Amino acid sequence: MLILLPRFENSYALLITACGRLKSNKTVGSKVKAQKARVARYQTAAGRAFLRAWLNNKSEKFLHVDCALHKFFPKSKLPKVTHRKEEVLRIINSALGIGIDVNIRACFIVPMSQLPESGVIRSMSVEQKTVDVSITLAGASLSLTGTPVRRIDWHQLEDKKGHVYVRLEGEITTTVSEEYLCEIWSWINSQFCLFVLGKRANA
Repeated sequence: MLILLPRFENSYALLITACGRLKSNKTVGSKVKAQKARVARYQTAAGRAFLRAWLNNKSEKFLHVDCALHKFFPKSKLPKVTHRKEEVLRIINSALGIGIDVNIRACFIVPMSQLPESGVIRSMSVEQKTVDVSITLAGASLSLTGTPVRRIDWHQLEDKKGHVYVRLEGEITTTVSEEYLCEIWSWINSQFCLFVLGKRANA
């Protein structure tokens, strides 16, 4: 079956990680044993990307998948490609139809000017002055309750365009399917739009 991959279209995202515990007592994908991660390249709407997957098929079964744009990595630390894309997708394919409790992490870089003035980041980074001293919060780590999003970390980058690096972490329960990764991507991107950009994903 065809496993669909996130294309990172119309977003500020650079990386998405989905690491989850498979809810099955049976052996998953008899031809896919516990192994080292497989890495491949694929093309997205935002440029070249890397796909990495790993399956722990022992007593506790975990499926780990990373999708990251090429520009997320420093040139000196690009992942080493070890397999063809189809070979990496076989790992995900081996877990189709199985429920999974998945921890999701995504990283974004967004211009400060694109953030709402009343939003959580810009409202916290307002400059405070006392006599000759100026104080500005350059980053923070926020914990959330009552929502599947558990944590939002952010810090300002030292660049002329005033970009902000944002990382979201959350947890959901779902089922591994052909659209598993795209559904996870859509969900975490919608949470970024809501909590960070202050709008709905399709707005």
